[in-house]
Amino acid sequence: MDRITRIAVVSLGLLLAVPGPAFADGLDSIPYGDNCWGSGTDADRDGLNDDCEYQVAFWFMPLFWFDSGESGYGRRPYYAVKSTSFSTRTLQIFYMDTFFDDTGVTTGHDGDPEFQLLEVHYSGGRWYLDWAYLSAHRKSICDSSAWYSSSQLEYDTASDSRNAYRGWPTLYVAEDKHATYNNLTTCDNGCAYQDYCSRYAYQYLDTSSRLVSRNVGSTAVQLINQVTLNGATEWLLDDVAFTGWDNQWYRPNSEGYRRHLNDFGF
Repeated sequence: MDRITRIAVVSLGLLLAVPGPAFADGLDSIPYGDNCWGSGTDADRDGLNDDCEYQVAFWFMPLFWFDSGESGYGRRPYYAVKSTSFSTRTLQIFYMDTFFDDTGVTTGHDGDPEFQLLEVHYSGGRWYLDWAYLSAHRKSICDSSAWYSSSQLEYDTASDSRNAYRGWPTLYVAEDKHATYNNLTTCDNGCAYQDYCSRYAYQYLDTSSRLVSRNVGSTAVQLINQVTLNGATEWLLDDVAFTGWDNQWYRPNSEGYRRHLNDFGF
């Protein structure tokens, strides 16, 4: 079954497996290694092959667990990739979730720019996840964002044999607020104990386009910035509000992605 379309209510036993010797670490499904650097087309002029950027972003795309009370699934995700070290063959992938809205009862707003930053490297024919930065109300009064090592994350291994420990991560999405966490306990402690997660339904970050044609490039070399959807326009890379292509008069908007992209050098 295609990993993008497997959207269902499942039990923990079906989806998650504790890493062990039965699984080889990392991913061997990405058709690039050393040739990710300095080969092929490079539209954003960062030294990386454009298709390699896509393949790495696609294969490491996280899987989300949503709570049973979630009322704001809608999103249109984008991504950016940059090289941090050629000598260690290390990349960072910035996943822009671009949820259409935050549906929290008392603090809801149009546009919800949560994100994940994964650091991966290539070695010996396989790609490995090393670190993940998970945004959780970043730059707000209850900022619970954090870096997690690969050993602090969970992985979808039982339902897809192509994945393994240090492959694509399984993350937990706070009900209606979309902060992401590495496990249920961390989530329930998030935002001064106001966040809540459970294992109800799971979806990959992008359930439809597989991130095809969603590479934004960077703030310096913009491949995608202005996006019009249903008659509304967002500027994903500019220092402007992100309204989730909605901008209702009775709800506040969120600040956009530019400040986060700047902080992480994208």
